[in-house]
Amino acid sequence: SLLFNIVRVGLFGGTGGWVVIVLFLLFFSLLIRLGIGQSRRLKRAERYVELCGGKLYGEVDRIADGTGQSRRALLKDLREMLRLGIFPEGHLDERGDWLMLNDAVYRQYQSLEQSTKQKESEVEEPQNRGQSLGEMVSDARKAQEAERNAMIAQGMECIRRLRDLNDRISGEVISAKLYRLENLLNEIFDSVREHPEQMHRMHKLMDYYLPTTLKLVEAYEEFDQVSSPGQDILDAKGEIERTLDKINQAFVELLNSLFQDTVLDITTDAQVLQTMLAQEGLTREMELTPVSGGKD
Repeated sequence: SLLFNIVRVGLFGGTGGWVVIVLFLLFFSLLIRLGIGQSRRLKRAERYVELCGGKLYGEVDRIADGTGQSRRALLKDLREMLRLGIFPEGHLDERGDWLMLNDAVYRQYQSLEQSTKQKESEVEEPQNRGQSLGEMVSDARKAQEAERNAMIAQGMECIRRLRDLNDRISGEVISAKLYRLENLLNEIFDSVREHPEQMHRMHKLMDYYLPTTLKLVEAYEEFDQVSSPGQDILDAKGEIERTLDKINQAFVELLNSLFQDTVLDITTDAQVLQTMLAQEGLTREMELTPVSGGKD
């Protein structure tokens, strides 16, 4: 083994051999210290999260008080943990006053900070001055919820109008396309209802795609009322039907994209959990042995 060979070199290799042994022991001792240090760092990280009180952010001064550390020592420890990726989505604000454990909270904080700075540059009293981070995040969440509710209400109204138009259109082919469109829109808005952070992907849908789609279907319904349509009307109806196929396919792609962030977040959480369990020595690599399906 490697250890046996090193000992043999030390015993029979003269002065140079003993140097090899000393270097090996120093290296081995360093590995042990690094492992112990990492374990202690993880335990401190767990304590910092506990001191956030179940929230996704915490005040640095309060965490320092809870651990008995100085503010300077705590900030140094936190910055090292962030560098090592112990908090995968962790952030500190510029002043080092707040620890944020989630990208979404950090983006809300940045947005509010930018808004406050803009108001200050306009020589106006900032609305958020004197607010704590918790109050600022709460205000941002209320604004986000109001925007989400307005978006969903607009979407539901559009779906209702499409359903009414579909009831007045006689063709089975176009009706099947509209039923498909309605179901896709319901799934899209259900996803936004559960995951409001996806709203940034919806602006083009709300501002252009939905209004234009509704306009096309209204035109089709109007053409469908013509008792003796000419070739131009028939061609226009055929073009709208083909366009609806493309719209439905585009909305399928949009629906899939809405789940990309959720899939990435879940995958990242799973990988981080596995890494932390391994660092704590709580997992062991397991060998899978095939189970015999019967007797020989």
